[in-house]
Amino acid sequence: MSAASLHQEPLHLHVSDPPYKNFFYADHTVACQVVLASPLPRTDSGPDAQHRLLFAWPAGNSGAAVFFKSADPDSGPLSLEMVAEPDRRILDPVKNDSIDSPRSMNPSLGVSGHLSFSESATLTLAILGSIRTIRDYTEGQGILNARVQKTIDIGVLRHEDGVRISRTWFDKQTSVQLTFVAVTGAIEVNKRNTGTLVKFASGLYSFQAHLNYPQAPCMLPPQLLKPSCHDLISQQPDAVKSLSFLCQPDKILAGAWRFFTYFGRDSMLSLLLLNPILSEGEGGAMEAGLSAVLERINYEDGSVCHEENLGDYPAAQSALSGTGSPEAEYDYKMVDTDFFLPILMKQYFIEDKLVRSRLEPFLRTTATLIPSNKGRTYGQLLDRTCRKIMDSAKPFSQSGESATYRNLIPLKEGQPVGQWRDSNDGLGGGRYPYDVNTALMPAALRAIADLARAGAVGKDEEWGSSANKCAEVWEASTLDFFTSKISPTEVQHRLKTYAQSGAFPGFCPQDQIHEDLYLQAVALYEDGSPVNVMHTDAGFRLLLLPHLINSSNPKSIAGHLTTLNSVADSILRTFPAGLYTPVGILIANPAYSTDLSHFKEFTTGAYHGTVVWSWNSLVMLTKGLEVQLSAAALAKRDSNDAITMKLAEPDYYIGVINKLKCAYSRMWETIEANRKHLSEEVWSWQWDENAEGQKEGERGNFVYVPLSHLPTPDGAGQTESNAVQLWSLTFLALERKRELEV
Repeated sequence: MSAASLHQEPLHLHVSDPPYKNFFYADHTVACQVVLASPLPRTDSGPDAQHRLLFAWPAGNSGAAVFFKSADPDSGPLSLEMVAEPDRRILDPVKNDSIDSPRSMNPSLGVSGHLSFSESATLTLAILGSIRTIRDYTEGQGILNARVQKTIDIGVLRHEDGVRISRTWFDKQTSVQLTFVAVTGAIEVNKRNTGTLVKFASGLYSFQAHLNYPQAPCMLPPQLLKPSCHDLISQQPDAVKSLSFLCQPDKILAGAWRFFTYFGRDSMLSLLLLNPILSEGEGGAMEAGLSAVLERINYEDGSVCHEENLGDYPAAQSALSGTGSPEAEYDYKMVDTDFFLPILMKQYFIEDKLVRSRLEPFLRTTATLIPSNKGRTYGQLLDRTCRKIMDSAKPFSQSGESATYRNLIPLKEGQPVGQWRDSNDGLGGGRYPYDVNTALMPAALRAIADLARAGAVGKDEEWGSSANKCAEVWEASTLDFFTSKISPTEVQHRLKTYAQSGAFPGFCPQDQIHEDLYLQAVALYEDGSPVNVMHTDAGFRLLLLPHLINSSNPKSIAGHLTTLNSVADSILRTFPAGLYTPVGILIANPAYSTDLSHFKEFTTGAYHGTVVWSWNSLVMLTKGLEVQLSAAALAKRDSNDAITMKLAEPDYYIGVINKLKCAYSRMWETIEANRKHLSEEVWSWQWDENAEGQKEGERGNFVYVPLSHLPTPDGAGQTESNAVQLWSLTFLALERKRELEV
């Protein structure tokens, strides 16, 4: 760590996301998040019906949570509040060396603060160990690991009116400890045969939370950003602090608090979009993220890791099964993650001339994390993944006219998920994802060709030419499997069916579409038929395949223009005719599906339903439009004759470009109207009959609603969103370009 970083100001951040209040602290030694949650409305039992105080450390994906309920419901409603002392912050760092863990040489680090109780309260439960263990309880309908709970110790503090809650992990080295000391209240601790009863009187209490797992400090803002982007530190301080909290020198974390660990897809997608502002070179954020990906590759088959599971959770699971105690586990079940690696490597090392000289020394770096990779270079690991992609592309690209959907990339056998829409109904029962096959595969092949020409991969192969030829087949031929032509009459019928189902109570403009609709399915079923759910994943094609706007392949450019036209229409048409709402672009619209079960699966309360995801339906789609419009403008400037002269229907091309410009303006209007929500992971909406309409004199409109306030399709408890989500911070690198608008 540089000497300069030791003198940087600590990071303090408060993010309110009712009913959750989030407090963050980080310096050069420790990072910790504290979440204070009140009971969810309309909840009578379970984890969401209690008050919760949670501590989360990026170190080891570690956490501690305590739950409270009113000790006397007749005395009035219970409320808990974090309190700052005069001239102090909500959270301060704490270092405690009193933990008895002789096998650990690490200091015990964490935070301290003050908590007030409005009424007397009883401690109902404590969970100490892994974030995953806490999530099993909060998201798994109250699932508890009995072996973990058995090792939690609750006792009275000597010489103080206080209580200590502690636990030593299964590794016999790591210990986590919480203490509460009465300032103006009182604590009563009673040992019973059924457990320890802890009661807090109304009043103020000081607390400390710390653990001795090795800490990995976050990259504070001056280290995180390029020097030319340091103005963002003062212009958007909360967003920059949030991003800083998730970026470490050895990896980038997906979200706080629920995903305090490495996720390959999340890291690489975010780096692709944040590249313009992140620090470069050795020790910079870009190479930290890329190194983390390469370190976790499964060299045996070239798979890129989706998720890292480390700390107490794998040890707890091993103790339960009696299979030993691994330090970490790596998940490789996703099918999309591999493709992002060559795409990101190309963007950073090939497209950016200022860092191109870093490619060779970076690839010579030797892996150290996973025992099976030790001794291998980053170059060897990258080459292995690229070889896997080349091999998986061949069945489709070499089949010619006889290629079928079975030559495409499906989800892995036995897995219901495999790309970013990773809830069980995210693809509507589909097995062959749109984004993987129409965008990620060809973009990865193009990137491999460029990396091969730079000498980074395939040194004994002809990938520089063969990968491009392979990519051209995927670009030109995959869209046919996903595209359905729906007549105006059928469009009106399907929209009417959707409206009559009760899925949407607002105005449904089924009589306003008088042209064929080319719907690109979110996925294909096992039998190759389309899952006709409108979606935003064409944004991957727009972002990653800029050359298609000027393709010399007639089939490629025809399919691409159809895609661009469909994307523009979906942005310009209001839901349920399209994807637009004033609260954001929806990631899915089931109105055109003939499978009526989709109406119940893709709802306003579904994680991947008719909801807004900041990075996908706002940032990536807007950036994709920018990429396509910029490529079209560049192609026209670089050509002596207009590019449209090369096309059979130049007027159609011009019309599509103009429509894209209107869509780009619409996207920016939507972003500006929802800027206060951009850093949220996902949000939803309700129809309000009394709200001012979108046209003068109209009543009824879409209004913002947190996803946590809506029921899920199956009626189960809603999944808590992260207050800080990595890819939801990608808007930091987005800049409006007025010259691309009408």
